[in-house]
Amino acid sequence: MTTGRGEYPMASTRRSASAAAARQRGTAPPVDLLTHREMEVAAGLVRGLTNKQIGQELGISHRTVEIHRARLMRKLGAATLAGLLGIVLPQRDRIDALIAEQASARA
Repeated sequence: MTTGRGEYPMASTRRSASAAAARQRGTAPPVDLLTHREMEVAAGLVRGLTNKQIGQELGISHRTVEIHRARLMRKLGAATLAGLLGIVLPQRDRIDALIAEQASARA
């Protein structure tokens, strides 16, 4: 049974719980929790792109970028863009590696 968003009801709860556990340990939540598209959006944000620019680059609307951005913020437990960047910037090499790995797996 899905929630209508393609996720199982408990999946987002588990992701939020692991992000909260990582914060309690004083470590950044793992970016492995993110979907491929969320990682692409995060990479665009790290590069300083706007939602509109990210959308143009990925071939999606800026509203879709906003949705992906909100989901990745929720999964990583960030309340602000600054908080999100504080979590994502130290892990940007891992994000780039995961994006490349997933892209090569799809090809």
